Order: sequence, then C-alpha cells, then structure tokens
Amino acid sequence: MKKLINTVLVIILIAIYIFYRKVDFGEVRWDNKNVHYVKAKVLEVLEEDLSKKYNYLNVGSQKLKVKILEGKEAGEEKIIDNTLFNTSSILAKKGTRIILLIDSPEGVEPYYTVYNYDRSIAIAIYIGLFILLLYAVGKKNGLKSALALIISIYIIALYMLPSIYIGRPIILVTLVTILLASIYSAVIIFGYSLIGLVNIISIFISFIIVAVLSYLVSITAHLTGFVDPNAEGLFYIVEKTGMQLQYLFFAGITISTYGAAKDVSVSISSALLEIKTLNKNMGSKDLFKSGMNIGKDIIATMVDTLIFAFIGSSLTTVLSLMSYGVQFNQLISSNFFSMELANGLIATSVVVMMVPISAYISSLVYNIEDKSMIRKFLTK
Repeated sequence: MKKLINTVLVIILIAIYIFYRKVDFGEVRWDNKNVHYVKAKVLEVLEEDLSKKYNYLNVGSQKLKVKILEGKEAGEEKIIDNTLFNTSSILAKKGTRIILLIDSPEGVEPYYTVYNYDRSIAIAIYIGLFILLLYAVGKKNGLKSALALIISIYIIALYMLPSIYIGRPIILVTLVTILLASIYSAVIIFGYSLIGLVNIISIFISFIIVAVLSYLVSITAHLTGFVDPNAEGLFYIVEKTGMQLQYLFFAGITISTYGAAKDVSVSISSALLEIKTLNKNMGSKDLFKSGMNIGKDIIATMVDTLIFAFIGSSLTTVLSLMSYGVQFNQLISSNFFSMELANGLIATSVVVMMVPISAYISSLVYNIEDKSMIRKFLTK
C-alpha cells in the first residue's frame, strides 16, 4: 500500500508540472517581449554626482561601465547612465553585480538602465544557510522539513496560482492545494504514522473553519477580493480569464493560516502521542484534557506571533496613513485596515480552535489504533 501511495504522490507532482506547462495565461497587462532583465557587473564608475538625502539615502547620477553577463549580449561592455532617486537608490561601485533592464524596441537602439541589485547570489546563500540551520538543529528531520517546504511552494507556484489566474474555482483549488501540501508534509516528515493522519484530518477541518469565517466576514464586513488595495491591477485579468477575484480574500487567508494551524496541530498531536506511548492505559477523555492543558501555553505564544506578524507586514502602510492625518473613522473603515484586521483575527481564531480540534482527534485516533484497520493500513 505504501509503494502504491508513494507512486501516486510522485505522479501527482509530475501531473502538476505538465499542467503548468500547458496553461495558457492569455494576454498580460504589459507586452514585455522587447524588454529583458539580465545580470551585469560594474567594471568602473566613470562619473558620479551624488548627494545625501535624509542622512543616508544617495540621490543623483552615475555614469557606469558595465559588462553584461548573460543573454544575447553576454560579454559585451556598455556605458550606461544610472539615476538614483528616493524610491530607487541603486548605488553602484566597481564590482557591484546589478540587474540591467534592456529595452529593445524595433527599429530603435536598445536602451539600458539599472533595474536593481543582483540579489540572486545573496538569496541562494541565505537559502543554503537556512537549510544548514535546519540540518544542524533537526538533523534528518530538518532536511525532511526543507523538502516538505519546497514541495508546498512547488504546488502553490505551479498549480494554485496558475489555476486561480485562469479562472478555476478558487475555493476548490485552495482546498486541493492545502490537502496536497498537508499530505506531502505528513508523509515526508512523519511517514505513514498516526501523527501524520491526525495532522491531515486537523488541517482539513481548519480549512472548513477558515471557509466559514471568511464567508461570515465577507458578508458582515463587506470584504471581498475586490476591495483588496492590491487587486486594482487584476481587473484587466478578470475580464480576460474569468479570475474569481471576489474569492481571493478567502484564498489569501487560507494560505496564511495553513502554516500556523499545522504548527499547533503538530505540537499537540506529537505531545499527546508521547503521553500515550508512556501511559498506554490513558483513555480518550484524559488524553483530551492533557491536550487542552498543553494547548493553553501554545495559544498564548501563537496569538502574539500571528498578530505581530500581521502588524509588522503592514507597518510601512500604517505609518504612511498616519502621515496623511487619517481620522479614526476613516482608518477603521478603510479597505486596507479591514482586510488586515480580518486576516489577523481569522488566522488567530483558527489557531486557537486547532487546540481542541487536534486534541480531540488525537485522543480518538491514538485510542482506536488497536481496534481498527488503521495500523494495518499504515504498516503495509
């Protein structure tokens, strides 16, 4: 049975890749076939006229000699102008690696501008250090968690996002994404075990809770994907592909809640499994009580973590609103504030409810192990 399931899981990943390759995204908002972003290296700063703004921000202009590192013009050297201003202060020095924007309209000489720093090497190093940290602390399980994370990102990037973009039912797509991510995570990290089964069931229930809460909030507070401050640019895509923009609010909350819900579920189920292993005679009722006691401490920290995470992600926007002298009634009823508050409250509520849910499911599953087909299924 395990071999069959493993084969099916591999086939699903292959099918997702094939699906992604065949997706027709149709028209895009901006035809960028003549625009290319390539890596380049600064060979020399020929001229510069710079001044400091706000004591730390460089503004002004530079004339640079750069070498293109990839693309059709790889190896060629170019003299380009680099303008530094408030929102794009890319200070170049000899040896700085940059991303060069090459605009090549037909019949016109290409135009070269500095788009940004080349951060690919730094990001690759950070990812490598993150994986090393996982291995240093978690050893084999650390590497397993990294693999599970990669597969989750793979599913979201190659299945969920394209499906939403081309107008597939968002609620169904989100459900499939969450279930697949939780199944792969459980199988990779815990194997075919009871704790993995508990987590899959718990995550599925958390999805239902998010769906209900999102629906209630959207009805009572008039919040849908249409009022998202970042959704304005998607109206063109809605007309072309039929994207269900009104349900993006639900999809966003579900994805942001998934990780925290899984954390709580794993913490509760693993602790109760250890308790059950040490005390095989403990009944479901006592096991549930133990889970609730453990969960009280988890809730205290997770609530702070989630709320502060949402506050931190929107700190710049809040300060910007303050600079405009936004009034209380204006702020509390603004699309931005309402969306962020609803997101934080729903995510936190789901995390809180995951404690009794995980404790209850664990108390049932761990006590019916010897009386059901579960053990036979997991050991085949």
